[in-house]
Amino acid sequence: MRDEDILKFLNELDIHIPKGEAEAKLVAYGETVLYANKEGFLRMAVELMKCAFEETYPDACMNYLLDKDSDFRIDNLARTKEQLDFFSS
Repeated sequence: MRDEDILKFLNELDIHIPKGEAEAKLVAYGETVLYANKEGFLRMAVELMKCAFEETYPDACMNYLLDKDSDFRIDNLARTKEQLDFFSS
């Protein structure tokens, strides 16, 4: 599959999977559990796929998706090891 085909599919997903119906929550109780409804898992997949195309989607983010009651949030999506080093130092 070519990048342009993936981007076309990704755009369709982004349009048709409503953000308002998506629910997700991270819970830590010794282990970490990720809860999401169908729309939540699909929105997470869309945002993660966006990370593969930084030029087209520089603003990929999952922060909006995670419930305010989550035990922690994902503040940043690192696309390179340099970004990971920056965020983790």
